Amino acid sequence: MARILTVWGLTRALLMLFVLRVFTAPGPDVTSDVSVIYQGWYEILRTGTFPLDDVTWQYPPAAALAVLSPALLPFLGYAPAFFVLCLLCDAAVCALLLHAGRRPGKSPRGAWVWVIGVVLLGPTAYARYDVMVAAVAVAGLLAGARHPRTMGALAGFGALLKGWPVLLL
Repeated sequence: MARILTVWGLTRALLMLFVLRVFTAPGPDVTSDVSVIYQGWYEILRTGTFPLDDVTWQYPPAAALAVLSPALLPFLGYAPAFFVLCLLCDAAVCALLLHAGRRPGKSPRGAWVWVIGVVLLGPTAYARYDVMVAAVAVAGLLAGARHPRTMGALAGFGALLKGWPVLLL
């Protein structure tokens, strides 16, 4: 478990350095979606309405929660707060998978796949709110065997965030 946590910490520190633009990743800057599009939506959503005239808003209603979530960290700017929240959701998924992997007869392979998979996505992993949705979906999947109603509620909420978690049902 210590190796997984060490690799997670090192790779996530590197990932944060890229999304905070301390280092520059090759290719287009995907983080501008957060600082331009999401932050623009944030300003509209704060007024109590959806971005009705913006054709790029093609998300279920609860997506507004993800876009508004940086308000939880008012001491940070919008983009850094968004990236920190993505990091926290990433940590939550890793913790859930590590916990599940410690059960009798289970292994930490799921946590390893998560740790390596997210870092292979590069800055894109934190430049979209999908890691937030994945946290809800993973929690639902892991709850499913013992608490099917909880899985259903989390899958439903996840679908209201992004759509694809409905496939868990």
